[in-house]
Amino acid sequence: MRTAFAFGVWLSLTSAVCGQVVQPFAKLEAPGALNFAVVCDGGERVVGVAGEHDVSVWSLPSGARRIVGGLKGHISTNGVACNRKGLALGSNTGTVVIFDAAGTERRRIELKGEVAALAFSADGSFLATATIYSPVQIWDLASGKLQWTGSTDFGNTAGIRIAHGGNLIVVADGDTHVRGYDRKGKLLYTAEAGLLEPFDLSLSADGKTFAVAGAEGAIALHDAATGKMLKKSASSGNPIFALAMAPQGMKVIAFELDDFRMDPAGIAYWNPEGGELKNLKVDAKTLLGFGKDDKSLLLVRQDAPGKISVESVE
Repeated sequence: MRTAFAFGVWLSLTSAVCGQVVQPFAKLEAPGALNFAVVCDGGERVVGVAGEHDVSVWSLPSGARRIVGGLKGHISTNGVACNRKGLALGSNTGTVVIFDAAGTERRRIELKGEVAALAFSADGSFLATATIYSPVQIWDLASGKLQWTGSTDFGNTAGIRIAHGGNLIVVADGDTHVRGYDRKGKLLYTAEAGLLEPFDLSLSADGKTFAVAGAEGAIALHDAATGKMLKKSASSGNPIFALAMAPQGMKVIAFELDDFRMDPAGIAYWNPEGGELKNLKVDAKTLLGFGKDDKSLLLVRQDAPGKISVESVE
């Protein structure tokens, strides 16, 4: 949602994983192997990136695919944001191209550095961005103008989430803090995220809590209104580069990379309401992406070049 996303799992057609039932949701046809995939907020589309900037968008659950073009440069795993209103693609050159839900280009924004994070407001009226050199920035999409820029003690913003109403923007910053802002840029709080840099965060569906994780390898649950830490898991032993909270409850799935080789190391699962941090018995090396719809978490895996599966976790 840094991520180094390669997120896929070989699971049986219906299997129990840490109390969750995983079932087939959709089969997707692709022109070849993907680098990564992103499940759009709302769960109605999957965006996949191959090569430097070859982008496909699939409708779920039908699997209908269209191609999106117009962007040069390399699209990283941090350079895609999408929801029911639009799609934003950002490159290592700093160019961000915004498309509407139908795939028509609507605006371009030029950032001063490689894109490090992107997030849409639910209504599609503004886009939150960050580069490898900058904290969070909020852009009005009607005018294309920068509205405000956040601040850090040092380092950039690595993860951004916007509450459904758009009145709370929560960010994970490289100075080991998480910050909350209102829509106009007022800093609501600065809270400790842990001893080391946080890489990603995810808001609960009701917007009352968020989970954050990063170099420390632990997942922490925070109160979204105040930033106060509510609970923290044990460390997984590996840095965590992406996570998602379930659409119901506070369960979290996270993606780990090996600290030495930076290879996929595991898929962590944590239930803050009483469970221990666990590694799912799945092959993290086949992972393409994950996200959620209104009912369940959605997992995306690459079965083979050109063959992709989407599973729901309920």
